[in-house]
Amino acid sequence: MKRISKLNSFKLNTYLIAGPENIQDKTLLPKETKREGLIRFVYTFASLGLDVFQLRCKNLKDKEFLSLAQDLGFILKNTNCKFCVNDNVKVVSMLPNEIDILHIGQDDMKPEQAKNQINNKVKIGWSITDISQVEKIPYFVDYIGVGPIYPTTTKNDAANAMGEEVIERIIKTVKIPVVAIGGIKLKNINRLRSLGVSGIAIISEIFNSNNPKDKFIEFKNLAK
Repeated sequence: MKRISKLNSFKLNTYLIAGPENIQDKTLLPKETKREGLIRFVYTFASLGLDVFQLRCKNLKDKEFLSLAQDLGFILKNTNCKFCVNDNVKVVSMLPNEIDILHIGQDDMKPEQAKNQINNKVKIGWSITDISQVEKIPYFVDYIGVGPIYPTTTKNDAANAMGEEVIERIIKTVKIPVVAIGGIKLKNINRLRSLGVSGIAIISEIFNSNNPKDKFIEFKNLAK
């Protein structure tokens, strides 16, 4: 089913996903914790033009997650970077003015359930891991994250890589923005953009590098 996108208030071009566990020791400042490092990097990237930052961390208790989300929401408040939270509907419902997007995976809470628990202003993204799921996209979903496109080790429970041909078919089927995710390197960006993706989601290519700031600037220039 083709639908018209409602997501016209901000861009998805550069989309970074991370939690404290994605911050490498080699990129920390002296005496800096991974939590502090994440906040520093997110603020730096937002200042350089990051479009969306998604907080994804499965190993934090709700209280810790809420505290981190509050701090990230505060530093992103006066930037153009939109703040997305992965899965944690409870935290999104508690911070309706700080969080712009809730992203839900196939194994998370049902989108219909989540929508009833959050502010109407919060956009909803939904993960697609197989082309068969396209027909089940709820009408109120604002964009889909499709992947993994390439093999990835970042997410332990990631589905098999679907490849470029499948994401191209998905893009031609839906009329909401498609964000590509999974195993993406900077060398893949031009190809994915040519297929029609609205955004590129990256984790390890940025955060595993020796200089995340320089790597992000390269990313920004390719994905603009």
